[in-house]
Amino acid sequence: MEQPKKVFIYGVPGSGKTTFSLYLNNTLNYPLIEGDTLRTLAQKDKTREKDPFAYIGISGAFRKFGDPTEENVIKGLKAVRQNMVPYIQEEIEKYPNELILECAFLDPEQVMGKGKIILLTKEDEEAHRKQFFDHREENEKSLEHFKAARIIQNYLIKEATKYIVETVENNFDFKPSEHNQNIS
Repeated sequence: MEQPKKVFIYGVPGSGKTTFSLYLNNTLNYPLIEGDTLRTLAQKDKTREKDPFAYIGISGAFRKFGDPTEENVIKGLKAVRQNMVPYIQEEIEKYPNELILECAFLDPEQVMGKGKIILLTKEDEEAHRKQFFDHREENEKSLEHFKAARIIQNYLIKEATKYIVETVENNFDFKPSEHNQNIS
């Protein structure tokens, strides 16, 4: 089977999106766009006050709606996604042939039919926690963000079944060759 020319990887912070996408970039030699770089575009000529969702990650966006309840966390995710739609579209159009795009705020509905979509998960909570705090200081705020990330991941897993998106559990001992086979 022919490899897809575009691969979209998404998942919550700490799920291993960057590591996985870097591996694919090495393997496929497709251009790689990390979604966080799109934030710079989203923030151009905007302020945090006027457009807060250009500045807030998916696991902290609930704060604009209140406490980290499931409802507020999902509202936050959807608000960040909505804010980033034009920047994702613009980036996809820049790469008509090959592309790997990884980001936490990807909406699978936005990229249906444009390439392979992979939701990367970290279902083991302790392993996810370890990965999540590998690059973050553990404090009250970051603990709330981790709690929100767990809520979002459950939502994304349910959403993936709706859109028939491949879900890959990142158990940190994955064999890249196995995942490469799943890409084709």
